[in-house]
Amino acid sequence: MNLNAFFRSAKFRVLLCVLALLTGIMLYSIRSGAQTDRFTRVLHAVTAPFRHAASAISGEVNERLDTYYEAKAYREENARLREQNAILNQQLIGYDDAIHERDALRDQLGIKEKLADSVLSEPCKVLMPLTNDMTGSFQIDMGEEDGITLNAPVICSAGLVGVVTELSPHYATVTTILSPELSVGAVVLETGDSGIIEGDLKYAADGRTKMIYLDEDSTVKPHDLVITAGTTGLFPYGWPIGNVTETGIESTSLAQYAVVEPTVDLSELDTVTVLLDFKGKGESFGEK
Repeated sequence: MNLNAFFRSAKFRVLLCVLALLTGIMLYSIRSGAQTDRFTRVLHAVTAPFRHAASAISGEVNERLDTYYEAKAYREENARLREQNAILNQQLIGYDDAIHERDALRDQLGIKEKLADSVLSEPCKVLMPLTNDMTGSFQIDMGEEDGITLNAPVICSAGLVGVVTELSPHYATVTTILSPELSVGAVVLETGDSGIIEGDLKYAADGRTKMIYLDEDSTVKPHDLVITAGTTGLFPYGWPIGNVTETGIESTSLAQYAVVEPTVDLSELDTVTVLLDFKGKGESFGEK
């Protein structure tokens, strides 16, 4: 409400005139004493409409003043609540960051327990997936100046994620195990069958990869666990890759293949760890 406009309005001027008139009547009554003569009664009758108008205007003024002060109190309360909400949002962001940091450290602790003799990077934050990449490749917030190296395995405690394929001073690109560009020597834990994990776009769309070159008499079955073979020196031995979901025979040969669902949910990754050094790195199978 604009009180300045109201005080300059015609209603306000009428109110002042009526109040002046009523003040005169009141003073006259005081001077006349308790008796009310005929003139006073006539004057009261004449001024009755003005007194009613003054009462109405006064009521409107009071109503507008109440509205003004209520609106002001509402605005002040609203501003206070917005400030409190901003503080709570900042606290929530800090709490969320702390939860992510805790989970990343817990994940890395799980890795260190399994790979006691390995050298690990600090937890790396997953920044963004690569545009138009069906295989889930992504960037991380560490690069060459942070000690990251090309072809280093990228892992989390649940299993193998992929390898570093591109480097810049402070960023790196990770190609995942869903990609046809990545080949990983693998073994089926339950049967001992060996083969190669190599992505296939046919299965990458629903988050799965493929194990090829299995023997034609392989007994691999659904739910079997596939792990890294560690025979090329590029990956440590025994790190989980995924579980078999189905098997089949290649159309071009008698070799079997297995479709594998990764043990890592690549679509939900927040942080990963780069494996900088590990037992058997650079040593092919059988080398001393």
